[in-house]
Amino acid sequence: MTRSLLTLAASAWFAAAQAASFCAATGDQLASALNTADSNNANDEIRVTSGVKTRTGIADGFTRWVYIEGASEGDNDLVLSGGWNAACTIQNLQVPTILDAELSGPALDVQLNSVSFAVIDLSGFDIVRGYTNISFDFSGLRVSTESTNGPAITLDRIRVRNSGSDGNSSGIVRLGSNSGSLQVRNMQVDHNRSYSGASVILAAGGTSNIRFVNSTVATNTDSVATSAGPVGGVSAFGSGTIDLYNNVLYGNTSANSVDLSLASGVGILANNHIGVLRGTPANVGGTTTGDPLLSYNASGWAVPAGGSQLRDSGSTFVPGGAGAIDARGLPRVQGVKIDRGAVEFDSMFASGFE
Repeated sequence: MTRSLLTLAASAWFAAAQAASFCAATGDQLASALNTADSNNANDEIRVTSGVKTRTGIADGFTRWVYIEGASEGDNDLVLSGGWNAACTIQNLQVPTILDAELSGPALDVQLNSVSFAVIDLSGFDIVRGYTNISFDFSGLRVSTESTNGPAITLDRIRVRNSGSDGNSSGIVRLGSNSGSLQVRNMQVDHNRSYSGASVILAAGGTSNIRFVNSTVATNTDSVATSAGPVGGVSAFGSGTIDLYNNVLYGNTSANSVDLSLASGVGILANNHIGVLRGTPANVGGTTTGDPLLSYNASGWAVPAGGSQLRDSGSTFVPGGAGAIDARGLPRVQGVKIDRGAVEFDSMFASGFE
């Protein structure tokens, strides 16, 4: 499909005068849409149909999908979402778009420019089989900005799994900002392998605030046999602030079996379930530990069992919100209170059928 055929009527999706809309049905169409959106000097919405997306004709080692914000794009917004029907008119929240990097290179990279104050929303993607052998790189997902103008970034309902790294101090998911807000919610990161790094790296510089909310980072590993640095789970650091609410960080293995490593820049730890913690948070409350009774269902979601201490134990009132639906597209609150982690316990399966 040519680039012109990707573009849909802007009036159907955007109220703004300057806007561009795209419907991508293949991995190559998504790459083309991202390439257009990063330099067309307009607000952009890219809708991606459900199903598995790969790239063709791209060499090993190169990132499969890239959005590098152009110089003229700093005031223009991007909405990138998966789970759409063939016409990109109906979204099924329970059927995400799968971005498969086929272990040939990193999967998805979103970089904002140094003057950006854009609003960026990414949601509804299942990122699988990313790979890198480059130091300080990423394999699954990277979202970053050095801007001091306060961009607002939201990542919602994104899963990253079965990805790997052989690059020193590299990660599976790298999220970094220098100002503004970066809200991550309902993310599941599981069954990945880092190398002397971490499965999730949160780097808050300058005056930025990163909020990591109702997410699950579990069953990841770091393959370095010795060193104090590797983290199987989440590594959080920087001069900004990083707040963690209602997360499950458990069962991640490394040389030190660390589920959460804290350096500077950490603000609030509230109602998290943490297996092994390294570092001292500035403000902590409601932390639990021990076996969270998670099991992976047939679709690969880390579901809390009926007797799990994750149930009805989170804080519903989270700055920026936890979202109305969980990682797999079901209502976010189904009990007395919100559950911790990316997946809400489904009351319809309370008898244990899931």
